[in-house]
Parts: sequence; C-alpha cells; structure tokens
Amino acid sequence: MSAPNASNDHPQSWEGCRLQPVNDAELQEALRRAVDYRGDVTIHLKAGGQLVGYAFDRQEGIPHSSIKVYLAGQSEPCLVKAHDIVAVEFSGEDTAFGRSWEDWSKKWQKPQMS
Repeated sequence: MSAPNASNDHPQSWEGCRLQPVNDAELQEALRRAVDYRGDVTIHLKAGGQLVGYAFDRQEGIPHSSIKVYLAGQSEPCLVKAHDIVAVEFSGEDTAFGRSWEDWSKKWQKPQMS
C-alpha cells in the first residue's frame, strides 16, 4: 500500500488511487482513509463483487472490524465486514481537495473589501 505523491507545498488527493492491503494493519489504514475521503469509494470484495458509495462509520475491533457505505439509490447504509474486503479504490471526485479554510476565507473576504 502506498500513498499518493505529495510534498509539503502541494498535498495530493487520493482520488484515483487503489489500495490493496496485504495485512490487517494496512486494511485498517485503507478503511480509515476511505472514511476520511470526501467522495465515493469502490470497495472490492473477496467474493468478486464491488460496492460503490460513500464510506463512513468505521468500527475497529472485536468481533469484526467493519465499515458502512451509503450506496447510490439506497436509503439505508450497507455494512461491510473488513475481512470481506480486498481493495479500496478512491473512485469518486475528491470534493474537498484544494478547498482549505484559508482558500474559503480569502474568497469570502474579497467581496467584503470591494
């Protein structure tokens, strides 16, 4: 599992990245990143299927680690057990990338100064 190329000056988005964890620690990190991501993710399952939606509510621990995913067109979230996941792909647009508090406040202050 590797992170996107980033520097201190130009942080990178996870958009388009695919994480294929090889152990439980990497899987937990991939799930943490999926929940932190501000776009849709594709969860690739061991059974061969995939789920596409917005990930939230990561539960780590006993008896099973899991993550909830809101799927398009569904009113209730889907619970996915971590041990069923083989990969996490950051497939949707990263809606928060490049939108920092500083950028927002600069844009907001410009009309006020006019």
